[in-house]
Amino acid sequence: MLGRACQKPQIGKMKSLIVFVAATGCSAWSYTPNTTYSASISVNALQKYQTMIGGGCSGAFGIACQQFGSAGLSVAKQDIVTQTLFDENIGGLSIVRNDIGSTPSYVAGDVASILPICPATPAGPFNYVWDGNDTCQLQLTQTAFKYNPNIYVYADAWSAPGCMKSVGTEDNGGFICGVRGATNCSADWRQAYADYLVQYVKFYEQEGIEVSLLGAYNEPDFNPVTYASMESDGYQAKDFLEVLYPTAKAAFPNISVACCDATGARQERNILYELEQAGGSDLFDVATWHNYQSNPERPFNSNGKPNMMTEWADGTGKWNAYWDVTGQLAEGFQWALYMHNAFVNSETSGYTHWWCAQNTTGDNALIRLEYDNYYVSARLWAFASYFRFARPGAVRIEASSSAENLYVSAYINTNGTIAIPVINEAHFPYELSIDLTGINATMATAYLTNNEHNVTMTGQTQIGRTFMATIEPRAMKTFFLS
Repeated sequence: MLGRACQKPQIGKMKSLIVFVAATGCSAWSYTPNTTYSASISVNALQKYQTMIGGGCSGAFGIACQQFGSAGLSVAKQDIVTQTLFDENIGGLSIVRNDIGSTPSYVAGDVASILPICPATPAGPFNYVWDGNDTCQLQLTQTAFKYNPNIYVYADAWSAPGCMKSVGTEDNGGFICGVRGATNCSADWRQAYADYLVQYVKFYEQEGIEVSLLGAYNEPDFNPVTYASMESDGYQAKDFLEVLYPTAKAAFPNISVACCDATGARQERNILYELEQAGGSDLFDVATWHNYQSNPERPFNSNGKPNMMTEWADGTGKWNAYWDVTGQLAEGFQWALYMHNAFVNSETSGYTHWWCAQNTTGDNALIRLEYDNYYVSARLWAFASYFRFARPGAVRIEASSSAENLYVSAYINTNGTIAIPVINEAHFPYELSIDLTGINATMATAYLTNNEHNVTMTGQTQIGRTFMATIEPRAMKTFFLS
């Protein structure tokens, strides 16, 4: 027989540095098989793949302000929520994606532009304004650094200021004036937009924060009309990146430039292919994409450059805190598999959820706020099962499984420790024989995530070239080797 019993999610509480959150209270699949199933896993540290950047989230469109009290969350709990997300011993996130605002005034739900008044021509004057807040995104970034010194800041624009675009407004799509196909433009605004993006980075530098990655586009293959947006194909991206890339590098030699946050993996591949056809394959450093319209299925055509999934959430369903109960795409178990497929099939280096924390009844955020209460989704524990153990700078190494419903990846950290996340999609446990090549670790510690456990340490064992372990049904277990 099958059976599942569920309780309401519990409010998060802190004990030492570990968050004990009963995300669902739901029992696992309740039958016991008559057969013992076994599988073998092989890990080879001599075969290396991509370098990992980490997991992350965003506070764009003013949502960061909800994390810092605008909807009633107390100061003490604001701190706990951010720690839960970014502390390497809890959520393990290391990426913050900030929205470079384009709204010329303060409007609820938008991010204010650093250029409140657009000049009449690209000659200026450009009177930039920094409010020291950035619609709470600065506070989110600073607080993330408090709990994780390895934060990777991605500053990304949804649109250029309206005066720089063919449609004359930040909304309604349109193109940067100066790229091919941009009509209704009286001047070339490409250099002005590049300078605008770089000025945003300078303001963050003024606050003591280094921006790691700079992007000029958000979903340029999609025109939502109703909010800040800007369109581009790969040829038009080349026309702008040939201005942005040298401008950004002259100001910040270590900064990376992104292209181009398409709505899906397939859409991103098309932009990158056109960019290469146009002769612009050297004008970006990181290929950035979203997972809304298509999934990653193979390595990206990025000429060996890293790729990152920089935004995704269900966005249509009610709040879902579960690990594995309904089978819906917002559940933690599903997210563990999404990340596995991106890391292994497409050599993805980073994976970023849409919002960090939101006062909502929907499932766009990793943590749901309800005035002065907060609830942690199992999606965060899927992130933590990877990124508490495969830290920024870790390199993915070869790992394989003998069973089709048993997924494994492996990562070697800069200090030589090894993370081996294993996902069991079966409805029964597996007895595992794990074989290690090129690894000198002597101790394995197991951390379990399922309907009853949130990255819970379940045991340690001395190991050699091979060690034995068990993984529970419908579970993720990360073996940390030291």
